[in-house]
Amino acid sequence: MYVSLICFLFTGLIFLVYGKSFIIKFCKHEIANYNTFDSFFIGLCLTGTFLNFWSLFLPVDAFSLLFLSLGAACLVYFNKAYFLPFFSTLRKQIFSHKIFLLLLLIAVIITLLYGLVTPRNYDSYLYHINAIQWNEMYGTVPGLANFHDRFGLNSSVFVLSAAFSYNFLYNQYIFTISSLCYLVFFIWLLKQIHFKKGVIGLFSLLFLYFFTAQYTNDISSPATDLLPNILVGYILLSLLFDSEILTKKAYLFIILPLFCITLKLSTFPIVFIGLFAVYFKKGGLFKTLLQSIGFGCLLILPWMIKNVILTGYLIYPLAELDLFNFDWEVSRHSVLDIKKWITSWARIPMKNQDEVLAMPFKEWFSVWWNASLTVNKIFYSLAAVTPLIFIIYQLFNKKRDKTILLTVWVAYLGLIFWFVTAPDVRFSFTYVLFLALLPLFFFKSLVDKVAGKINPLLIMSTVYCLLLMGKNGYKLFCEDYISAGRFSKYAYLPSDVSEIKEKRNIKFNSVVLLTKDGEKIELFEPNPNHTQCFDKFPCSWYIESNFNLRGEGLKDGFKLNE
Repeated sequence: MYVSLICFLFTGLIFLVYGKSFIIKFCKHEIANYNTFDSFFIGLCLTGTFLNFWSLFLPVDAFSLLFLSLGAACLVYFNKAYFLPFFSTLRKQIFSHKIFLLLLLIAVIITLLYGLVTPRNYDSYLYHINAIQWNEMYGTVPGLANFHDRFGLNSSVFVLSAAFSYNFLYNQYIFTISSLCYLVFFIWLLKQIHFKKGVIGLFSLLFLYFFTAQYTNDISSPATDLLPNILVGYILLSLLFDSEILTKKAYLFIILPLFCITLKLSTFPIVFIGLFAVYFKKGGLFKTLLQSIGFGCLLILPWMIKNVILTGYLIYPLAELDLFNFDWEVSRHSVLDIKKWITSWARIPMKNQDEVLAMPFKEWFSVWWNASLTVNKIFYSLAAVTPLIFIIYQLFNKKRDKTILLTVWVAYLGLIFWFVTAPDVRFSFTYVLFLALLPLFFFKSLVDKVAGKINPLLIMSTVYCLLLMGKNGYKLFCEDYISAGRFSKYAYLPSDVSEIKEKRNIKFNSVVLLTKDGEKIELFEPNPNHTQCFDKFPCSWYIESNFNLRGEGLKDGFKLNE
């Protein structure tokens, strides 16, 4: 527990410094518009972008973290005129409000209960941890998707997790990124509840509770669903709560949406927020447009190059973007196969993909709907009718708010994009939940008039929801620590993910490949096939015989047999 808190603090400071430095450089006349949370998330995006670039040439390991740390220290030193007041103000903001300080401590405790347990996300053991290890040991490996097609699903979560795993210090992985970002998002929502109250407070509370319930198993995992949904939630809710924010914080709404694409392709519609941010930004449209194009290249290009090296395709798994002819390129059949698998599994899991994709809409939708949780069915229904409610609301509301209009239609576009491509709720739950709760906001003026009566109810509801969240987190925590009588042992350092492999007694088969020099390299697959790899390395959930090594070792990558 102690180690996790230190890792939270150190990682958070690095993100804050890089985010604040960007704001100092590019938003000098608008610094007051950007708060600490903005700095954190901008810093996260910039750090992830840098690590994508670093991984093209070098492993993402202790040296990349050292480089980032030294860079952050230099930025603080050369900008101390900005940072000293910033940290002083931050300290006063935290300790000047006793009730909010208490809420902050509760948020930390709840996050630790969820975040200290061993990863609960199935895919983390299937390929996420292995993808992190590849980044940590070799950086970007040509044709890695030939060894395991899931390694081609390139998410910036993996480079962030590799850099901030602190494996070199503790000889085990401390999965910091998901739980830290969840904690920051948690605190931001609590701030809305405590200080803004009314409809905004109620909206934030409901969003926090149901968002946590959906992603409970991801908070402790280096998974690829939680972080992009946090960023999308931060973007949409910020726009909803402040209709003038798009012009005041244009760069926030340019950087975060662009980086979202590198985390999860299912968040793609959020980039339209960035386009409107450029359009509405005050002072020099042409200059802002050029800067935005530059930021776009900076944020997206390293990720695209990484895609090409891993798979041979600019965006994987889009077989249409086959612009190159490298010897490590994944076969077109494999690309189409994984794309079909993603869509079919999202509709009806554990069923033959060709059979699912051949089903008419009515047939697969019926199966998908019946398999959904009741609470999600309610959210789907509300989200689907929200645009109609919004249109009626606009007809009776003389004041037209362009920001809310933009936010609603981008969210609805995100909902449609998710449903058409891969309607697994975990991929884009933020779009669903945002739209489902949005009708509450249409009654903002009415509720604000009776805020005196609403706020006591909000306080009681907040206490109740936090107790429920804490209870659920404590139940998870007990499974790993209390029930096993190990809490005192792990009060300093959380349990190691490799213990799960030993606990479940996973066995592995091996396949030997020869390098060009005749050296033998052993690859592993779990026995039986198509099961989780855990932290065995190098491992694939199954090994086919249609590929070989490209060169003298693993760092040279894999290619298909001719």
